[in-house]
Amino acid sequence: MTLRTLTVIVCLFVAGSARAQPAAQSFDSNGVQIQYLDKGRGAPVVLLHGFTGSYARHWEAPGVIAALESAGYRVIAMDCRGHGQSGKPHDASQYGLEMVQDVIRLLDHLHIDRAHIVGYSMGGGIAAQLLVRHPNRVKTVTLLGAGWEGDDTAAFRSLMTELADGFAKKDASALVARVTSSGPNTPAPSAADIAAMNEALFARNDAVALSACARGMTTLFEVPADRLRAVTIPVLAIVGELDTPNVASVARLKTVVRGLDVVQLPGANHATSVRPSAAPLLAFLDKHRN
Repeated sequence: MTLRTLTVIVCLFVAGSARAQPAAQSFDSNGVQIQYLDKGRGAPVVLLHGFTGSYARHWEAPGVIAALESAGYRVIAMDCRGHGQSGKPHDASQYGLEMVQDVIRLLDHLHIDRAHIVGYSMGGGIAAQLLVRHPNRVKTVTLLGAGWEGDDTAAFRSLMTELADGFAKKDASALVARVTSSGPNTPAPSAADIAAMNEALFARNDAVALSACARGMTTLFEVPADRLRAVTIPVLAIVGELDTPNVASVARLKTVVRGLDVVQLPGANHATSVRPSAAPLLAFLDKHRN
């Protein structure tokens, strides 16, 4: 497993299954329909899920949406383009930084000037770009299972090409094997397990759209060090202590973002870090609520 693999790729099977959700809404984002959930009252918090996921799977099922709403926040959770119930372009140029603009367009659609941004894995890449490109629209940024790739993204580009080629053939076995690993002392999933997870992933996703998303995703993680050094907005990084690649990427982020808050979740890996993230996330948001 490479250091960069889990920095941006979300676990396919976050603990818990997607439950029935309240009626969602949608809006047109430069020709792509984006579905979103808007519930609760208070300071707005935008939740961005990870690759192959949706807000229902990655935020609702683990209880994060309910925790935020109960704590007095307005929760806005969107299905990123190519995912969930949002539109699924098949052109790689429709992803990458267009996914960042989707968030800005959603804020404009809802007449929200600034919001707290929370991004998990791929969503962390979107959040990081919002941090450096649109700081006037951001109150705080929280990265979950994500950090900083550094200035050299050549290896990451190669990885995304490999994954995109696999998804185009409805083969996510390499991705499944990587994201379900927790370290040297954890048994690797069996071939049968990988095949079953691969089948489940494509039963709920558009393979061509995911392939295009992977090809376009590299630009999300090209964040210059000097832009991060200039950040003055509060930033929190939450990472599972067993999510070794992201522990390293968060340490790298700490070298360039002054005052970065870091929380390690005991016993959690990349896949299991969402549910226990609610408590430190709420503590951070409460600190910066006003």
